[in-house]
Amino acid sequence: MTIMSRLLREPLLHFFIAGAGLFAVYTAVARPGPPPADVISIGPERLKQLHAAYETVWRRGPTEAEMTGLTEDLVREEIYYREALALGLDRDDTVIRQRLRQKMEFLSEAGAELEAPTDAELEQWFTANQDAYRREPELALQQVFIGDAADADDVARRLAALRAAPDADFAAMGMRTLLPADLELSRPQAVDGIFGRGFFGVLQALPTDIWSGPVTSSYGLHLVRITDSRPGRTPMLEEIRESVARDWDAHRATTARKSVFARLRSQYRVFVDGAPAPNLARE
Repeated sequence: MTIMSRLLREPLLHFFIAGAGLFAVYTAVARPGPPPADVISIGPERLKQLHAAYETVWRRGPTEAEMTGLTEDLVREEIYYREALALGLDRDDTVIRQRLRQKMEFLSEAGAELEAPTDAELEQWFTANQDAYRREPELALQQVFIGDAADADDVARRLAALRAAPDADFAAMGMRTLLPADLELSRPQAVDGIFGRGFFGVLQALPTDIWSGPVTSSYGLHLVRITDSRPGRTPMLEEIRESVARDWDAHRATTARKSVFARLRSQYRVFVDGAPAPNLARE
């Protein structure tokens, strides 16, 4: 009798084979599968999340009754969510599609927001984008409106009176107008928006703290005194570091989002009206 024949007739071997078979059957039967579709299970972690969310809003923990209400609302939400999916209400819904797109873009940007810029990176970004941070010149002024046409002698008389009494009620020395007699420090767009295009540029040539003119606006002639002025300049990085850092973060997030989409887009073939569409994400 061969060794193999003896092994096959050995009762102990038969016992191990039978045991292994039973274990395999038990494992297959006992292995946990997906929960039944009609079961909703809210575990301790989800309950903690509900409790924390309530506390964040109301600055206190929920009562037992309030916690019951929160749990019941979660059950209601889950039931409606499952039934909506079963009916296919998530398909071809613009609002849902946009919301899912926003979530994907948020996930794409999340990693970039965690990384703070180094001093060198921030300096490089600031240098490359200095024009965006340049501060425009500003002027503060007082003006006397003298009409759309004025006699030279009358202009000279008014100008002399204003210079002789700089603290007098200058507004009473001109014609009535809805234009402001006194304007605080303002940028070119604001000044030109009130008096007409190019008015700010003319004012920049005037001396400070002395009545000058006449100066022509879209409405007529003015006698003007520049009361304050600030030249345009590009601030130092340390003056606006927080603002530059926020812009850098936004730039990194945008770059990350574009990079992720370019990778995803490369995995799809797109046809528009039957013709292959160019991959604009690579451009």
